[in-house]
Amino acid sequence: MALKGVMKLINGGVTAPKGFLAGSMSCGIKKSGKSDLALLFSSTPCVAAGTFTTNKVRSGSVVLSRERLKKGFAQAVIVNSGNANCCVGKKEIKDAKEITKALSAELDIKKDLMLIASTGIIGRPLPAQKIKNGLKALVNNLSNSNGTSFAKAIMTTDTVHKEIAVEINIKGKVVRVAGAVKGAGMICPNMATMLAFFTTDAAIETKALKQAFKESVHDSFNKITIDGDMSTNDSAIIFANGQAGNSIIKNNTKDYFVFFEAVKFVTRELSRKIVLDGEGATRFIEIIVKGAKAEDDAGLVAKRIANSNLVKTMIAGGDPNWGRIAAASGSSEADINPERMDIYFGKVLVMKNGAGVNASRGLLLDIFRKKEIKIIVDLKSGKHADRIWTCDFTEEYVKINAEYET
Repeated sequence: MALKGVMKLINGGVTAPKGFLAGSMSCGIKKSGKSDLALLFSSTPCVAAGTFTTNKVRSGSVVLSRERLKKGFAQAVIVNSGNANCCVGKKEIKDAKEITKALSAELDIKKDLMLIASTGIIGRPLPAQKIKNGLKALVNNLSNSNGTSFAKAIMTTDTVHKEIAVEINIKGKVVRVAGAVKGAGMICPNMATMLAFFTTDAAIETKALKQAFKESVHDSFNKITIDGDMSTNDSAIIFANGQAGNSIIKNNTKDYFVFFEAVKFVTRELSRKIVLDGEGATRFIEIIVKGAKAEDDAGLVAKRIANSNLVKTMIAGGDPNWGRIAAASGSSEADINPERMDIYFGKVLVMKNGAGVNASRGLLLDIFRKKEIKIIVDLKSGKHADRIWTCDFTEEYVKINAEYET
């Protein structure tokens, strides 16, 4: 499938770029017996970058990987699902180090190039021995056809696996960018709650990779919310092994922007997939706030609306109650003038200059029956804008989270 410019969608997920292998297996963390251990590996060392949760309570897996990525290089990441490796004391770091040391020996790579990520229940000791017992089988399962298996193994409450891969051309060389994510709940901006892994065979400078990834994450995973709750384990990591053979991409060059657009597309598409798979969700909601005095004001209003339980349940019930949008906007702490504010549901104006207008109830009900709903708030006070993607709240969300440990 061709996309904008020379970009096109391809199959394969995280193993689509040259030199990347993936493996998965069940080591007994999940009671269901489903795959709960995954490995992503490059045949050569990579330039790498990552962003992590801003939660002050964070998993030992996050702490270790974040520290190792400071040097800007990595070659592999092991991911366990079903256990967060968090809030169990010093054992978190100890287990993370032991697992990565044992796996680096199996892969014959430097231990500092081995990363780890975890997701699942907080407060339970990581079954480190079960994981270590499975490492040899996990390595033996490595294949360039296991991209989808990797994406499935990292899931927790997700109902579908989430992956994507694209192909671009940089001065006659085919370059691929791919990614896989897990996430359906505890999704909140500033490193949305998820695990996300990206691969590319592009040759690129560390500084350029970090900039492209940071800006792409800001434009995607930091612009979504499911429930306003932030996890302890959020990790987004990108590996670039240079095997495409292109001339090294440098910051702010023409090649950089071609590459940047591909990374941005991949991260945005995966962030959209997270929202579409929100726990119990039935509707995808785009909230656009424009006309703000400052970008921060636009963001504050958009996030407040997106995280409002009253707004989210209103949409779940198909009730076009624009008053809840107005109330959420006013409680956002943004610098706004309510007497200048307009609100739209889709293209239909429902509030003008702070007062309701006579909009067709039937037309609004039709909008709220759709699977995708757009809400626009025009503050008419400046030139700044922001966008957030979210979903509705249903009884199923309550059920999923009420029974999460059981």
